[in-house]
Amino acid sequence: MGRELIQEFEGEKGLRATLEYDNEKEIYIMTIYKDTGKIVFQGSMKEIQEQAEKYFVKSLKDIKNKIEIALLEDLFNR
Repeated sequence: MGRELIQEFEGEKGLRATLEYDNEKEIYIMTIYKDTGKIVFQGSMKEIQEQAEKYFVKSLKDIKNKIEIALLEDLFNR
């Protein structure tokens, strides 16, 4: 039994994702591989979508904050 690969995706920027179904646990598992490691989401498809949305929104907010800090530092140093 084990896991069944449903889909695998690889982007141009080195991002790779797999979607699998675990027959024993009866859940979906989405794994995203990136240069800094991997992120795993698991549960129903709806749960995975909610988890991924929260993760990526948080990531975008972190990037936005870093950009704002860099701009403020640049203005301060002028």
